[in-house]
Amino acid sequence: MTAAFELWGITLLDPWLLLAAPLVLVAGWYRAATKRAAVPTASAALFADLPRTLRRRLAFVPLAGKVLAGLLLAVALARPVERQLVPLRDEGIDIVLVVDTSSSMEQQDMREDVAYRRMDAARERAEEFAAARVHDRVGLVAFARFAELRCPPTLDEQALGAFLRALDTVPVGSEFDATAIGTALAKAVDVLDSSDARSKVVILLSDGENNVFDITPKDAAKLAKDAGVRVHTIGLGRGLPRALGFVPLEFEALKLIAEETGGTFQQAVDDRALAGVYERIDAMEKVAREDPRYRTVDRFEWPLGLGLLALLVAILCEVLVVRRVP
Repeated sequence: MTAAFELWGITLLDPWLLLAAPLVLVAGWYRAATKRAAVPTASAALFADLPRTLRRRLAFVPLAGKVLAGLLLAVALARPVERQLVPLRDEGIDIVLVVDTSSSMEQQDMREDVAYRRMDAARERAEEFAAARVHDRVGLVAFARFAELRCPPTLDEQALGAFLRALDTVPVGSEFDATAIGTALAKAVDVLDSSDARSKVVILLSDGENNVFDITPKDAAKLAKDAGVRVHTIGLGRGLPRALGFVPLEFEALKLIAEETGGTFQQAVDDRALAGVYERIDAMEKVAREDPRYRTVDRFEWPLGLGLLALLVAILCEVLVVRRVP
C-alpha cells in the first residue's frame, strides 16, 4: 500500500521518491567541489587582478539550476495531490402543515391547570416543529370550510412562524365554520406538486370529522398517494364536548388518509401529547446525510513546470553566457 505524507494541505502519494533529493544534493556538492580548470596554467594568481565579469558572476547558475531542477522533479515524481471536499447537495424534505381552524379548535382542554385552546397548542407545537427542520422547506395550509395556502414551502422559519402565530379560528356558526379535511389535503398535494424534493410530506391536524364532501378524504388520499406524498395525521383533543364530558371521536377520515398514503395516525389528547407526536414525526422524517467525500486533484504540474524551467535556464546560461573552454 502506498504511504501518504501530508504538508500544508498537499499530500505526497509516493513520498519515498523524495529519497532522490539527497542524491541530487550530493551530486551537486561533488561537482562543485571537483572543479576542473578551463585553461591549464602554472598559477591562478596570474588572473587575480582581472575584473569580475558578468560571466564570472553567473558561473554558479548552471550547476545551481540543475540541482534545483533535480529537487523539483523529485517532488513532482512523489505525486503531490490536494484533497478537495466534494460539495454535497443538501436534499431536504418539503413539508406542508395543514391545520384545522374550525370553531371547535376554540375548545380549552389542552392543559389541566390553565385554559389553553386547541388552536394555541396546534400553532405553537407546529412552530416548534418547523423551527427544528433547518434543512427542509415547510409550508402552511389553513382550513375550515375552505382551504387556504397561508405560506408556501420555505426555508425562512421566521416568515413561517409569523404566519403560524397569526393563525386563528373562524367565527362560530359562520359560513366558513366546517371541517373540509379532503379539500385541505387536496390543496396541500397541489402545493407540493411542483416540488423536486426527494421526499414530500403533509402533516394534517384536525379535531373533528370531515363534514364537507366537495372532495372526500378517500379521493384526496388517492391524490396524495399518486403524487408520492406521505401524510401523517393528528387527531387533536378528547372529542366533542358535552355537558357530562366528551364524546370520543373515531377520526375515521384521518386514519383512512394515513393508511392510504403510508403515513401514521396519532391522537393527541393534550398539549404534552401533541408535542410528543411532533417529536415522533420529526424522528421518522429524516433524510440520510452522506459522509463528506473528497476528491484528489494532481498538483505535480507546479514542481514539474518549475523544475523544467530551472533546467532550461541552467542549460541556456551554460551555453550562451558561461561558456567553458574545452
